[in-house]
Amino acid sequence: MTTTIPTYDAIRAIAVRLVQEHYPSAVVAIIGGSFASGRQTASSDIDLLLLFDHVDCAWRDTLVAEGRTVELFAHDLATFTYFCADIDAPDGKVPLVRMVVEGENILAAGEPSARLHALAHAIDAAGPPVLDVENLQRRRYAITTALEDLVDSTQPGEALAVACQLYEWLADLHLRAAGQWSGSGKHLFRRLQAWDAAIATQLDGALRLVASDLPAGQQAFEQVSAAVLAPVGGPLLAGFTLPAPAHWRSERE
Repeated sequence: MTTTIPTYDAIRAIAVRLVQEHYPSAVVAIIGGSFASGRQTASSDIDLLLLFDHVDCAWRDTLVAEGRTVELFAHDLATFTYFCADIDAPDGKVPLVRMVVEGENILAAGEPSARLHALAHAIDAAGPPVLDVENLQRRRYAITTALEDLVDSTQPGEALAVACQLYEWLADLHLRAAGQWSGSGKHLFRRLQAWDAAIATQLDGALRLVASDLPAGQQAFEQVSAAVLAPVGGPLLAGFTLPAPAHWRSERE
């Protein structure tokens, strides 16, 4: 296995050849992900967003180009808009938008590139939808009950599983409550660290402690949970109700 970290120029050259040979009708080709942000490792994938004048349907491919894995996302402007505005944005995460905002178009700039960038920057600047009261209550309740499970746990494996879930819920809530875009996996950590390094450090430390010193980790999660929940109303248990929709019933008896 190679341990040499490729330069951006080398990856860019691979991407250019791939587009020229296999996707010559693409009007925009953007390298995003780790190579765009300078966080690449020896085995990092190439994240590549292709824009065409028209596609019958958007698609995603995982392929290998010159020994390098490529995660390819293909769209036209209409499908890009739909995926970002109607599928991703309501969940508070816009990975395709981040690719455009942070990445580089490796093809000649033109009107399609300008329109794509204008759209992506507008979505990014608008921020995620505001959390409504019901959504916020659900999140507060879920975090409160999970924290109780963690604090009461004497089983390290169970505690770590709950702590991992709590980490994600707390990080996402802290970002969303502040009107910031969230993320998944490593991108969640990066978004949180960029927005509030102190909370990111607390959460990271709490999770590590659960794995190495459970009582200390439980106490650390109590502290960071209190800090995240305080601005949105605090913990929530008593008084929380969640009625199911009236049509949620089977016709079978």
